[in-house]
Amino acid sequence: MRRNILIIISFLTLLVASGCTNLDEKWYSEVTPDTYFTSKETVYSFLVRSFTHWRWFHGFDRAILQECTTDEMCVTQKGIHYNDVRYAQLQHHDWTPLHPNNEETWRGVGMGVAMALACKEDLAGVDYVSLGMTEELKADHQMQLQTLVAYFYLRGLDFYGGMPIYRRSTTEESPRSTARETFNYVEELLLAAIPKLEKKTADMLEEGYLRQGTAAALLAQLYFNAEVYTGESRFAECAQICQDLLDGKYGYYELEEDWFGPFTFENNKSKEVMWSVQSQYAKGTLFQWQFERYNHYNAKNYFDLSGYSSTNGMHLQPSLKPNGDPYTDKLGRPFAKFHAKDLRKKLYVYKGNGKYEGMFLYGKLQRISRSGTEVKCTGLYEYPGEVLEFVDQVAQFKKVKDGEYSSVNELPSNISTGEENSGIRLCKLPVPDNTDKTLAFNPDYPVLRFAEIYYMLAECKYRSGYKKEAANLFNEVRKRNFENEVDPDPVTETNIDKYRILDEWMVEFLGEQRRRTDLRRWGLYTTGTWWDHKATNDDHYELFPIPEKSISVSNVLRQNPGYGGGNEMTKEEAGIYSVKQID
Repeated sequence: MRRNILIIISFLTLLVASGCTNLDEKWYSEVTPDTYFTSKETVYSFLVRSFTHWRWFHGFDRAILQECTTDEMCVTQKGIHYNDVRYAQLQHHDWTPLHPNNEETWRGVGMGVAMALACKEDLAGVDYVSLGMTEELKADHQMQLQTLVAYFYLRGLDFYGGMPIYRRSTTEESPRSTARETFNYVEELLLAAIPKLEKKTADMLEEGYLRQGTAAALLAQLYFNAEVYTGESRFAECAQICQDLLDGKYGYYELEEDWFGPFTFENNKSKEVMWSVQSQYAKGTLFQWQFERYNHYNAKNYFDLSGYSSTNGMHLQPSLKPNGDPYTDKLGRPFAKFHAKDLRKKLYVYKGNGKYEGMFLYGKLQRISRSGTEVKCTGLYEYPGEVLEFVDQVAQFKKVKDGEYSSVNELPSNISTGEENSGIRLCKLPVPDNTDKTLAFNPDYPVLRFAEIYYMLAECKYRSGYKKEAANLFNEVRKRNFENEVDPDPVTETNIDKYRILDEWMVEFLGEQRRRTDLRRWGLYTTGTWWDHKATNDDHYELFPIPEKSISVSNVLRQNPGYGGGNEMTKEEAGIYSVKQID
C-alpha cells in the first residue's frame, strides 16, 4: 500500500498538469496493508474517500458550467457586486482557458479518476475474509470504484472531449486520447462492472454507493449522447437499457407518486432516486451550496431559519422584458415554461413536520411564520429595508424611480443589469424553519433519478418515429405535477417536437446540472438564441478549454480546437461533431 500511496502522490502531481491545480487531499504516507486495513471500518473509510471527492464534484463549479452557459440559469451583476467577467463569459460563450470555474472542473475530473484508481488498486490487495467480509463484497467494492472511474471519464468526455486515459496509477504522464477512445473506455468499464454490482431491492435506502441500476443508467447516458461525443448515434442501445431498467432487470426503481418525492427531507428512502449525494444535519455532512448560491442575503429571515448565509447569486433567466412583455425565443423563459396549474410553480412555503409546497421564491417575500411572527426578506442595497419583490425580469428598475431612465421601456436587460431582487429563485431541495431546524439540509442531492430513464426512453422513441409512445412516457412523469393528475397541457403526437422535448427536460430537471448536455444533443447549444445570448455559431465552444495552468506545465497535453496555443487537437480528435438535425 505504501508503494501505491507514493504512486498516488506522483499520479496526482501528473494530474496537476492533466487536471489539478490545488492538491488539498491528505494521504497516509507511512502505512502498509497490514497496519492500516485492520477492520471492516478501515476498509470502508478508505473506500468512501473517493466518494467524498465525488460528493464535492457536484458543487457550484459544475452547476454553472452546465446551467449558466445555457438558457436556464444566470448569475447577474447586482448593484455594486461584480465577479469580474466570468459570469458574462459563460452567458455569452466567450470564455478562455483562464476561466476559474473551468479550471476547478478539469482539476476535479482528474482527481476523481486518480483517487478511484488508487483506492481500487489498494483494496484489491486486502484480505477481506480475514476481516470478516466476503469475496463477493470485495468484488462489489472493486466494481463500484471502477464505475466511479467511468463516471469521472464520462463527465470529462462531456466537458472536454478526449481525455488522458489512465488504467492504473502511474508516474508517467499520459497525453489526451481521442473522444472516441475515451468513449470506448467508459463503455468498457461500465459493461464489465454492471453484472458484478449489487442490485437494489425495495427495502434498500439510497446511501450514495453504486449499484447495478446506477451503472446501467450511466451507460444509457453514454449511449444517449454518443452522437455528440463520437459522431455516431447509439439511441437504440440507450433505449434498450432504459426499457430493461423499467422492466426491473437492474434492480428495483419506481417513479414517486408526488413531484416532491425525490427531494424530500427523507429522500434517501425514495424509490425514484438512483444515486444521490448524502446530506444530514445530525452528522454535520451538509450539502448546502444551492441554498447559499440561489438565495438573497436575507432569505434566511423569510425561511425563518437562522444560522445560514447566502450570496444572492444564481437565478432563473427571465421570461419577461422590463416592461412586462414576454420574450418570444423558443429557448429559455424557464419560469414561463411551467404551466400555471403546475403544483411546482407555487411559492415555496414550509408547512411543518417536513411538509411543504412549491418550488420557487417569487413575489413579495413576506408572511406570518408558524410561530405567529411576521417574517420577511428585506433589501440591503437598491432597496434597503424594503420588503423585496422577486420578479421574473432582469433590469435596474430603481434607475427609473431615480430618473436615470424615463420609463421601463428604455431599460436594458442583460447579464450586467441586475438588482438584488432580480430573477426567480429555485428551491428544489426544501428548507425548514427554526422549529424543525434539525431537518436543515437533510434532503440528499439527487444525481440520478428514475424519471430520467423515462425521459431518455421517450426521446429515443421520438427519434425512432414513435411519437405516441414518446408522449405517453413523458406524460407518465408529468401527471404528478397537477392536482388529481389532471394535466391541462399533456404531450401529444401533434404538439411534440424538439422544442417541446427540450421544454420537458427543462421543467423536470431544472437545476440538476444537465441543460448544456441536452442542448448539445439537439444541436442548439452554440446555434440557439435566448435572452442575453445570441447564437455564436462557433462550434469550438461545444467543449471547454484545457486550463492554461495545466497546458503550461505539461509536455504532452494538447488544447481543444479554437482556443489557441499552436498545439491543438483536431475537431474529430477532440470530439466536436455536428448532430443530425430533426424537428
